[in-house]
Amino acid sequence: MKFFSRLLALVFVLTISFSAMSQLRIPGTHVTFEFPNNDWKYLQTLTPSKNVVIYVYSYDGRTVVDGKGDTVVPFMRVYVRRNYSDTPYDLAYERYTQQPFQSLSESMEGLPSDGIAYIGAYTSASDGKDYQFRMMYFKDRNNALEIRVETTRDTFDQMEDEFVRIMNSVKIEK
Repeated sequence: MKFFSRLLALVFVLTISFSAMSQLRIPGTHVTFEFPNNDWKYLQTLTPSKNVVIYVYSYDGRTVVDGKGDTVVPFMRVYVRRNYSDTPYDLAYERYTQQPFQSLSESMEGLPSDGIAYIGAYTSASDGKDYQFRMMYFKDRNNALEIRVETTRDTFDQMEDEFVRIMNSVKIEK
């Protein structure tokens, strides 16, 4: 009986280890990504219109506290626009007009397909805090995607490695 319980515990640990680095597929696309550990959880799916779906994940690994002592919840937002015939740059501009930000860095390299990536920042009108994020725009067939990982500006350095690993894991599977 002791052997069976140890074997069961080993299988459980191995399952959790593999699930921590398992690929997640964005529904309705060929796009996959990985969280570097078990510190992220699915939060919700929003459907603001017929052709737009938003998937939200939150960081749950440890308590992240900003310089004022407030608890911060870093998050990942995956915005999918279906049946999109324009370029990723058009979507980036459209989204920018909806949610303006200061671009701190731009790149067109290392993306899953043609597109653009940013490190950006903004000040929230609702809470007055400064936020910083990594974001990329690209297309997978007729789907345009925005993938964004975000936290407050003063906790960005704490989350930077995690954010880079997530963004580097984004792929289009054929």
